[in-house]
Amino acid sequence: METIKNIVKNIFASDPGPDFNYYLPLLVLAILLIIWGVVFSGIYDRKKKTDFAFKRCFKNLSKTMVLFGCLFLLLLAVRYEGIPYFSMRLWLYTSTLIFLYLVYHYVMVYIGKYTKEKTNSSVLQKDYLENKKISYSPSKKKKH
Repeated sequence: METIKNIVKNIFASDPGPDFNYYLPLLVLAILLIIWGVVFSGIYDRKKKTDFAFKRCFKNLSKTMVLFGCLFLLLLAVRYEGIPYFSMRLWLYTSTLIFLYLVYHYVMVYIGKYTKEKTNSSVLQKDYLENKKISYSPSKKKKH
């Protein structure tokens, strides 16, 4: 029972102290998320014109990555400055769990939804192009 109390006290401590060995890895993660969000935005802009399934499935991914990068930078800065209640471990753990859930979600979207929609859209596009035939007739079109 005492260990559970210590764990809860550790998570909800308003000022966890200066001992935080993950400044550099968290900084690298935040910068990589921001850079990848900007790069993915360019990739998305190019691919959305040709790939409808990609456009539908990954519309908000670049914004989400940049926001999580900024959130981790903010949490890192607050933790470095030691601001009470904002530098709690709870915020870092919660943000990390939400980020891991979103990574899982987008991996599952890529594996499941994107592959299905890509095949469906290519089949529908092929059928559309086959059915769209230009017909020429010698008579003029009627005006309405």
